[in-house]
Amino acid sequence: MIYYWFLLGVIVGSFLNVCIYRLPRGESLLFPSSHCPLCSAKLKALDLIPLVGYFLLRGRCRYCGGRIPWRYPLVELLSGLVFALAWQRNAGNYFEFFFQLFFACLLIVISGIDLEWQVIPDAVSLTGIFSGLAYNTIALLFLKSPSRLIASLSGMVLGYVILWLIGKVGEIFFKKEAMGEGDWLLAAMLGAYLGWEGVVLSIFLAFFLAAFLCLILMPLRRVKFGQPIPFAPALATAALISLFWGETILNWYFNLYL
Repeated sequence: MIYYWFLLGVIVGSFLNVCIYRLPRGESLLFPSSHCPLCSAKLKALDLIPLVGYFLLRGRCRYCGGRIPWRYPLVELLSGLVFALAWQRNAGNYFEFFFQLFFACLLIVISGIDLEWQVIPDAVSLTGIFSGLAYNTIALLFLKSPSRLIASLSGMVLGYVILWLIGKVGEIFFKKEAMGEGDWLLAAMLGAYLGWEGVVLSIFLAFFLAAFLCLILMPLRRVKFGQPIPFAPALATAALISLFWGETILNWYFNLYL
């Protein structure tokens, strides 16, 4: 069964690539049909096979020879792995499973757009906030778990406020905008899904991951001190870690220090 969900995730990842490309350009997700962004040639069915199509074409357009960005197979592979992991963690619990998949798909889309454009579409984050609140409201109504809705509301507010404060402090330190409203809304989305404990853990892990990456890239001169870098991928990665292993991490931490 896990292989089925991996394959389905790879297919969904192909659609997420469409979202990543078209949403920031204000284009329809359905029309026109898939085409090369360089020469506008309509793609054949063989070209559109997730993962396989990229390697059959050797990473280049069949018609114009333009290079296909590595993002396409990476997003498809990542989506497949996330689908398989979500099933492994929630096998049989379809309520948790499908809401977690939707959350993960939004994170992948946001990360892809931020990497390419250094912007986070408010519409995607707001969709995530409302779906996160719906997720925990349903848990209240049908699973009789009011604490989840309280944690969701507090997490949404706390996530927004924490990154807003960090952004303002960074603005004073760097004398320019250090963190935009898109990051604040993304943190609110994480809190709506993960609750206040999950969003605090996600923010901590995100800064740790971002700092670790900068320590690697700065000696290679890929980034410079003070240079703005996309933060959404770090937040998204940290959120997925919190989603799947957050309870284990928090239990380990509290048992270690308390």
